[in-house]
Amino acid sequence: MTENDPIETSEGLKNPKTAKKLRLQPTGALVILWSLPLYARGPPSVRKFVEMLDLSSGEDLFRRCNAICSWYDEVILNRKHFIKSLVESLLDEFGEGKGAQIVILAAGKSPLALELLVESSSRIAQIFEVDLAGIEEKKQLYSGLAPNIAPNIALKLRCLTADVTSDELLDQLVVEGFDPETPTIVLMEGISYYLQKKDLKGIISKFGSGGRNQFIIEYLVPCSEVKSARRTIPKGIFSLIRKEAGTEGTICYTELELSRIFQRSGGREISCTDMSEMERLRLGFNRRFCERRDGWIEGFLGEILNRP
Repeated sequence: MTENDPIETSEGLKNPKTAKKLRLQPTGALVILWSLPLYARGPPSVRKFVEMLDLSSGEDLFRRCNAICSWYDEVILNRKHFIKSLVESLLDEFGEGKGAQIVILAAGKSPLALELLVESSSRIAQIFEVDLAGIEEKKQLYSGLAPNIAPNIALKLRCLTADVTSDELLDQLVVEGFDPETPTIVLMEGISYYLQKKDLKGIISKFGSGGRNQFIIEYLVPCSEVKSARRTIPKGIFSLIRKEAGTEGTICYTELELSRIFQRSGGREISCTDMSEMERLRLGFNRRFCERRDGWIEGFLGEILNRP
């Protein structure tokens, strides 16, 4: 494969370099490249969305990460399959009708909102995608999909340019149509690594009033929680990503720490899912992750109970 060849990770979904596509930052492109097999099997509108992305900026990082761990895409595929499945199971609790709101923080160019609306629109009141940059470009991509998605789906999707740690975030969401009294699922995927712990606590507190709100937090565990033979993988991968993104350090959590954060905020832990469980949910068996300490990424589900 030469530098200018397209990356093709799954039959039927290619991302050649082209000026007509929206060019992503390397780290954002990297995650999409890892996820291509998942999107290749998705709804036509999701495949079309991904085909509108220029992922070439992530190709070198993709290769360097593969040199550290040739099967790292399994981690991302497990994670993304788990998060989507969990959101869908939570939506089932609300049933048909008004449904729940979903707020996706640091949404990036992930097509998750589109996936959920295409497959579960009747159980969703609205989805709000929030990010500090790139949201306007994402809205343009959605506009380009107009013939491929139902009008009622497009009407339920809101994109907001905002700092997820801002004290004004909730007010900004309300301006976009967010209803503080409607049950909400707040999703934090790929963001907790880079948030200061006080900022994560602040986000939980912001959404801690009104209707029943649930939080899905994907997080990195400390090295001490990972088998020594596996520690070089997350250390190497996250070191490359930090250098590329220009960030310093990576924030880690434990299940107990997150559980205590929710308890102090008047909430509770509902569940915690390690990578071995995520893999079994996706494949029906365990291949790379046979026990908890084989993995370094987990998913936490917490709930904030109604507060006056």
